[in-house]
Amino acid sequence: MSQNLFQSIYHYTFTKDLISLLSVSTFQPNEFILKAGDKIDSIYFLLSGRYMVSNLEVTGKELLLRYCQPPAIMGDIETFADCLVESNCIAVETCEVLFVPLEVYEAHLKFDSKFNQLLLKELAYKLRTCTISSRVNALSPVSVRLAAYICTVESPSHFNQYIKTNSLDDVASLIGTTKRHLNRILKDWTEKGIIKREENEIQILNWDKIKEISENVRFE
Repeated sequence: MSQNLFQSIYHYTFTKDLISLLSVSTFQPNEFILKAGDKIDSIYFLLSGRYMVSNLEVTGKELLLRYCQPPAIMGDIETFADCLVESNCIAVETCEVLFVPLEVYEAHLKFDSKFNQLLLKELAYKLRTCTISSRVNALSPVSVRLAAYICTVESPSHFNQYIKTNSLDDVASLIGTTKRHLNRILKDWTEKGIIKREENEIQILNWDKIKEISENVRFE
């Protein structure tokens, strides 16, 4: 286990007798870390990489809640509420995850105030971001949601960066709209010189405008 990495991210040090009881696994892009309906067996701590959290709606479509990078914890809600996993957690980059088995938590960490402070801080963060996400998906225009999505998943640090658009159906589903509506917005942005479309790619020509349209909303 990369104890130093964990300590640098979460500012907590496991005792030597616990380290041998923990494990680390790697998840590749598009691999499920957790699936809705799973029974939790560990508390998961993200050490590196990035993953997406989404909920399956009654319509069968997935709705994006947020993107997560370290520090990020999975299984805290399920541990406290004794419930099944309610959201899908899917790796979007190669993710390294530390597992703290529930039996280890129950026997050694349940009454550790510093460790539980980590979990409570994560719960507060999730409550805040879920509230923001619900408001965004319910009230924000699709153009704002699309710009926010682009700003969340991409970086303007590379000049004239290209974004793949051969998965517009997935993007539309994640931000709660249709591919047709997205295409209308992209057509409008193209005519205004904000983007340039080339086959299955979008070239961002004006990142400042994209950020302005996003109204500082982010899925994170």
